Amino acid sequence: YGGEKIPTLMSLPMNRAGKKLPVVVFLHGIGQNKNFLKEITAPFNQVGFAFVCFDQYTQGERKLHGKKSFLTGLEAFRQRPAKTINETRRLIDYLLTRPDIDPQRMYLVGASYGAVTGSTVMARDKRLRAGIMVYGGGDFNKLLDAYANHLGVAVALGLIDGKNLDPEKPPLPKLTPSQERKVGIVLGCIKPIARYFVGVADPIHYVGQISPTPVYFQNGEHDVLVPAPAGKALQDAGGEPKKITWYDSDHVGIDLEHTKRVLEDGLRWLLEQDNPLRPTEERTTNVPPFEVNRT
Repeated sequence: YGGEKIPTLMSLPMNRAGKKLPVVVFLHGIGQNKNFLKEITAPFNQVGFAFVCFDQYTQGERKLHGKKSFLTGLEAFRQRPAKTINETRRLIDYLLTRPDIDPQRMYLVGASYGAVTGSTVMARDKRLRAGIMVYGGGDFNKLLDAYANHLGVAVALGLIDGKNLDPEKPPLPKLTPSQERKVGIVLGCIKPIARYFVGVADPIHYVGQISPTPVYFQNGEHDVLVPAPAGKALQDAGGEPKKITWYDSDHVGIDLEHTKRVLEDGLRWLLEQDNPLRPTEERTTNVPPFEVNRT
């Protein structure tokens, strides 16, 4: 938008022999950047997919520089969903200009925040053949009820020490009933403000429009960042055909073994979607192992 350039990384299979390739557009999580591609791309490339990821607004090379006020940060947060959705569609425009990309075999994988925005991308852009929503959620009221948000409010109120608090590094402190009541009052005030600023971006409004494009929802039963009720709300609002897998896990990325399983399940499902368009000798559901390092 407005001529802004979007830093992007793309990886390609080594042995492509001039063939048109299927491509995965990956939307990273809220605190990640395009370099996360380097950690997970190899198995996708090994089974024939190109893989591409860009820096979302405020991340990576697009971080806000200099001292910024609370209102500046809030405005950037408000702009990020619309920018991400628009820029994903412009990335698809670009991919269609490449002679090495098959326009009939374009897929989207959104992780966490990337699944929130990715749901809307898939609802709006029917050039995508299928997509995976990895640990995403809908209904912002339910998303705001994440235990990580409760802890964040408790820190802001001075109820607990947040010096070494990281929601992605359990075990997390437990709030007392009294602390929970105080946090609940604050969140009750925050929710209408959040709906005003970013309610239009809630994927619950759009995910049903993905149908009839196939979509695969993956969620964790004990997720402290995207609570299970928010994940279920997004799944329930989605139309058919859809596949749903619940994992006995916290948020994706916290436990590396669970993360590998989630990635392997997702890639296997993508191969099932892509196999009908592959030559017989290239069809496979065998997934190379993922080697993911937490960074």
